[in-house]
Amino acid sequence: MNIKSLFYVLPLALLTGISTISCSSNDDDQSDAAQNGPTVYAAGREDYKAKYWKNGTAVLLGTGSGSSDATGMVVVGDDVYVAGYEVKGNGKYVAKFWKNGVATDLTDGSQDAFANGIAVVGNDVYIAGQEMVPGGTTYIAKYWKNGTPVALTDNTQSAVAEAIAVVGNDVYVIGERRMTSWLTPVTCYWKNGQRTDISDQNTTADHQDIAVSGNDVYMMWSVIYNNSGQSQTRYSKNLSAPTLIQDGSSSVSGNAITVKNNEVYISGSGMSSNGNSSVAKYWKNGSPVVVGSGVSYALGIDVFGTDVYAAGYQDNPGGGSAALYWVNGKPQTLTTGTGNALIRKIIVKEK
Repeated sequence: MNIKSLFYVLPLALLTGISTISCSSNDDDQSDAAQNGPTVYAAGREDYKAKYWKNGTAVLLGTGSGSSDATGMVVVGDDVYVAGYEVKGNGKYVAKFWKNGVATDLTDGSQDAFANGIAVVGNDVYIAGQEMVPGGTTYIAKYWKNGTPVALTDNTQSAVAEAIAVVGNDVYVIGERRMTSWLTPVTCYWKNGQRTDISDQNTTADHQDIAVSGNDVYMMWSVIYNNSGQSQTRYSKNLSAPTLIQDGSSSVSGNAITVKNNEVYISGSGMSSNGNSSVAKYWKNGSPVVVGSGVSYALGIDVFGTDVYAAGYQDNPGGGSAALYWVNGKPQTLTTGTGNALIRKIIVKEK
């Protein structure tokens, strides 16, 4: 299930357990990586509390009594920016971000709101998300620039802003929308507030992401295309005709995109070799690489040198999920798997 999507009952997203395989911890490997390798940042949640991990050491972000989640992350120099949301005492979801662990609320808690993606350019912080209209049942897609909201839709439709990128003077946002008379949402993007639909009502919008490489903008989106819940994933460079990933499998569910040296990497999940479950994968220029085992999902991805880092979670057959990332397919666990944990974003930087 797409946990962020308003079309799948957003207010229950943090309260519904995600079934997630027991991973053995590898503290020695993590210690060696921390000493000898690059710096690895991973943002997500553990037991419904927003956190990020720096070389395996957890930093708690969601310090309130309610549930919280970390959905987006940017690292600029020594500063760590994390976007997400938290449930306040009144039961409302508040969109927010944290800079080096210090929280800033983007909304006042009178309406449910969520922050999903973040970009930082110079001194400007851009955050994409959505907020419920007062007294209504639809979400307004918007982004916040330094805390000031910019609405992308009105109350004639319900919409999500999932990811954001800024190139020069242009602001790109990708997400999904559904008119009140429609049954299924479509994928769309906004460039400087002007919307373009990139899927139609023959499919159901699922996941979206944006990556920037130099001055090039890459968009990724997945859609559910049949009644069995199977997915297709496409990506596009600079708003050109999209490329459909065709790897010979019946379901390709992309979650995130990154581009290094003109190579396109997309993390997600696909069917296992026995066809009985989802398994974490990434695709390099459309070619699949399986990294997970059991029931697992790759939600985020980054590349450092020749090493590919995919991050997500793995189900525990006895209940719960382990937050982990894979380096060239080798798992590095961040939690024990006895609770519910996952990683949504991963960033790998030179020390």
